[in-house]
Amino acid sequence: MTIRHRKPNKDDTSEEDGVSGIRRLFYFHELDAWQQDNHFIKSGYLKETSSFKECLNSLLYLHNETVNIHSHLLPSALVMGGILYYVNYQLRIYENYLGVWEKLNFIQFGTAATLCLFMSATFHCIKCHSHKVCKFGNQLDYFGIVILITCSLISIILFAFYDEPFSKYLYSGLFLSLGSVCTVLTLKPKFATSEYRSFRATMFIIFGLSGIFPIISAISLYGFENAVQRSSAGWLVFEGFFYISGAVLYACRFPERLTHNEEDIFTPGLFDIFGHSHQIFHVFVVIAVYCHWRALTACYHYLHNYVLTNAL
Repeated sequence: MTIRHRKPNKDDTSEEDGVSGIRRLFYFHELDAWQQDNHFIKSGYLKETSSFKECLNSLLYLHNETVNIHSHLLPSALVMGGILYYVNYQLRIYENYLGVWEKLNFIQFGTAATLCLFMSATFHCIKCHSHKVCKFGNQLDYFGIVILITCSLISIILFAFYDEPFSKYLYSGLFLSLGSVCTVLTLKPKFATSEYRSFRATMFIIFGLSGIFPIISAISLYGFENAVQRSSAGWLVFEGFFYISGAVLYACRFPERLTHNEEDIFTPGLFDIFGHSHQIFHVFVVIAVYCHWRALTACYHYLHNYVLTNAL
């Protein structure tokens, strides 16, 4: 179905032209206050539908949330399916295999990544339903991020510190505690408002960067080279780069702010439909998930090829 913007009539509240059947999208200034989040994105909006059916129908036509939805909806299915296939059919089982918990470590990360991506896609799909549903979906979105960060950090700890029980349990407990604090904060109504955009990004960045502490600890225990190999630090650096870069772009609303014209409210922005900061953030999150997967598999192989072999 084609879409178009048109200057609204005074009493125009319809979302579809009854004569032509063309889906109509809305401008930022036409939205209710609760829907107005990023004024640098001027067009391509859906107004409140009060219908989950209409929300699902929005999957079938183009608007400014389309990329946000599908960039996480499709990967959410691929991640879980791919990890289950890998663990059951591709994962090398060594003679010094430690038990089913190793497979479960991969699966818990895959489950966390799947939940995060699916919750994100769900939020962006249902946010046009109503203010109440939007707030609930927003909390799901942030909770998914917390789950992903927590499980990602712990998954590396379980392999990298296998032979150091104190450090393994210390850092696992630390990340569970930080995840709990972040979860409580995400439940506060003010947390989801646009005024807290920078705070949200900063909180998630700090949480992710807390992974530096076990790396420092590993260096002191094993030496720099060994610590880097145990944790697959190279892939973790790439992962951190994509997470942090995406969060910074999201907080700064870049690049859509570069082409914004405050005086012209009827001309769509260059990045309204494709290429705005939230979409870039979504793509970077998917890339970061892949980087973490590579790090986790490398940690697994190093544990069996070197750590456990040398311990014999």
